[in-house]
Amino acid sequence: MSKNTIDRAYLTRVANLVKPALAAQPYVPALVHILFKGDVAIAYNDVSAIRVAAPEIGLDRCVPGDMLIRALGSFTAETLAVSRGDGDALVLKSGRSTVKVPTLAPDKFPLTWPTDEPVAAELKITDDVLAGVSACLLSVGKDATRPAHLGVTLDRDDDGFAILFSTDNTTLSRYQTATKVKLPGDAPVIMPRFFCEQLVALCKVFPKVPRMLLLRDGSLEGEIGEEASVFTKTPVDLQPADFPKIFSKFCDVKKLDLAPIPDSLDAALGRALLVLSGEVVPKTVITEGADHLLLKSASDLGESEDRCTWESAGGASGAVTVNPALVARGAKACSMMGLTDRVTILADADLNFVHLVAHLAG
Repeated sequence: MSKNTIDRAYLTRVANLVKPALAAQPYVPALVHILFKGDVAIAYNDVSAIRVAAPEIGLDRCVPGDMLIRALGSFTAETLAVSRGDGDALVLKSGRSTVKVPTLAPDKFPLTWPTDEPVAAELKITDDVLAGVSACLLSVGKDATRPAHLGVTLDRDDDGFAILFSTDNTTLSRYQTATKVKLPGDAPVIMPRFFCEQLVALCKVFPKVPRMLLLRDGSLEGEIGEEASVFTKTPVDLQPADFPKIFSKFCDVKKLDLAPIPDSLDAALGRALLVLSGEVVPKTVITEGADHLLLKSASDLGESEDRCTWESAGGASGAVTVNPALVARGAKACSMMGLTDRVTILADADLNFVHLVAHLAG
């Protein structure tokens, strides 16, 4: 231990940044510990890991993460005295208050950060790549039998630009970037939900540093300058989804007939969800007129009806049945909308992000 005092807020911040990668259960004790070694802090749950620069700590121990964070929260002092207690316990002291936290030796930690493993390909995490990852989290599913549904798939289009896809088998998202990418073996890469969420979160914490996505054989690493990294083992889908082909079945992004989402749509969908709150699968019928959308919902709890001004260039196209919760969720991330007989199409103004919501049987 190289320091006699620690800034409590600084240590709390570092511990909270790596906390998401702590294992949920203590089956392997080290996996619920944060490794403080050298200038970094690392947490690892046997699949994913987070590493954060921590040059001001210098504990050189594995410390139980949850207990450490709760112990730090129990103090109010700006700085804490630290020392090594019996059995290598970490002793935190402020005035007359003391907390002893049991620790493990650093060699008990099961992960060596994969910096020496060869990088098969890399991608600069530009603002549009980051925006795409964040947007496509909207459609990530939970079907454990289909790994491609559990994250955001990184692919490349015919011109070599990165393109991102995700699906939960009811919604489908696509984000076109302007960033060139090469993929290992020219095969799409699945980026798990956790990896994507933490990559987005860490980039927000450290917004002004270079960011790179490192693709290795069987793993991914998001490198946020020298400040932080997130690592994950890469899942393999034995029956990979052909996202470009699937997407093209429902729409052609070069021929979309979309209109601005009416300002009144969000409130209308909210009223629909109010009267459908007791339904397992809520259903709202949307009828598209030449200059309006008519929304009708009914259940044992009541009925709602709304008429929204609509500017579709396609004219009246009849009635479709939607899940209003999914349409409302997608509409919050988009500004344009269109209806076809099979899907509701939602998109941002420049059509980089296109989000499809499958219609329900009437």
